[in-house]
Amino acid sequence: MLDLVLFVSGASLILVTRTSFVVAAYVVLAALTTAFVAPSAAHAPLPLTLFVASTTLKLVVAPVGIMLFLRANPLAGDLRPSIVLPGRLLLVIGFALTARDVAHLSALRPIANADMAAFAILCGAGMLIVHRNLLAHVLGLLVLGTGVTLAGAILAPNLPESVELGATFDALVATFIGLALVRAFVAQDPLLDVESLQRLRG
Repeated sequence: MLDLVLFVSGASLILVTRTSFVVAAYVVLAALTTAFVAPSAAHAPLPLTLFVASTTLKLVVAPVGIMLFLRANPLAGDLRPSIVLPGRLLLVIGFALTARDVAHLSALRPIANADMAAFAILCGAGMLIVHRNLLAHVLGLLVLGTGVTLAGAILAPNLPESVELGATFDALVATFIGLALVRAFVAQDPLLDVESLQRLRG
């Protein structure tokens, strides 16, 4: 069941063109990651406190910040993919097959759910490749951070929560820097296309 939820959420990141739906898919992935990390955080007060703070940042602060930005800038609601839908569908299938092959590697075969982490990371990277909207790149960084955290929770269940909190802060810094960049480009280029960056080059 968890595999199906992760596949649908990851596929949505590539296939769907509406930013609000992609944010929802990110929240599902972040919640899934939280479910994997939660058992290792519940044994002592400090890890539990860090876990709650990190979960709040990932599941509340970042999504709310993006949605507030969308409310102020409706044009950012279209991710403007550079690949047509059939091509994006083939890409998702390729990611799924690659993740399955990763899970069958001799070093990872004994580890359950390794394919889930690989698929999440591939989908985050795919967002950076497929969508031209700058906001999609911000979301792609968030998804990549979530995939890495999921991999840590699967490969090293006792990973210190301080490491995960630091990764979360990095992701949030990237997010809000990205939002500031997008806000700056909105005033000059309402398409929010990454080609705007190329036009700035001398």
